[in-house]
Amino acid sequence: MRSFSTEALRRTVRNSIVKWFNTNGRNFPWRSTTDPYHVLIAEMLLRRTTATAVSRIYLNFMTRFEQPEWLAKTNINTIASMICSLGLQNVRARHLQKAALSIIEEYDGSIPQAFDKLTTLPGVGKYVASAVLNFAYHIPMPLVDGNTIHLMFRVFGLTFNGPNDPRAWDFMESFDLGNQNRAFYWGVIDLVAMICLRKSPRCTDCPLQEVCMWNLESAV
Repeated sequence: MRSFSTEALRRTVRNSIVKWFNTNGRNFPWRSTTDPYHVLIAEMLLRRTTATAVSRIYLNFMTRFEQPEWLAKTNINTIASMICSLGLQNVRARHLQKAALSIIEEYDGSIPQAFDKLTTLPGVGKYVASAVLNFAYHIPMPLVDGNTIHLMFRVFGLTFNGPNDPRAWDFMESFDLGNQNRAFYWGVIDLVAMICLRKSPRCTDCPLQEVCMWNLESAV
């Protein structure tokens, strides 16, 4: 039965997701690095595509553009050709090159460690900036995307007006993740990709099945 207080429920959800991820989480190359530049590039590539698609090109891309200087000086068509399998390659290429130029010209080649500075980089919005802080700098920050919105609706029965809804960001901040932030957010992503599918969710395999409102109501 679902009898937890809101705070206790968030704690249970947090701990269950982290534990599940540590055993079942997917292994992608950008998850094994804390290099801020590499994490930034990964998050920019991951927008509006799948992790599987990015995994096919990421290592070659980072080998070719190991430093922002290399990315900034490369012909835009070359960049686009390397990421064409992701779609929107011309837009992505422009954002990547402009971001690299800004990193060089405004931040001496280093990735800023402040949210407001990260969001000034071309192609870097609220989500990517927060992802860099969480995954590269180990700074716990609320992180909201379509995966988060989906899982919070299923588990808590909460409805938000998309990933830009300030209420969603406030809710995620209330989880008090501390040093569990990386495993938690990667766990949310992987749970939605592998278990909490939008169609035909695998509830019997889910670590949240005993506290998930959607599962409990479906079982009635």
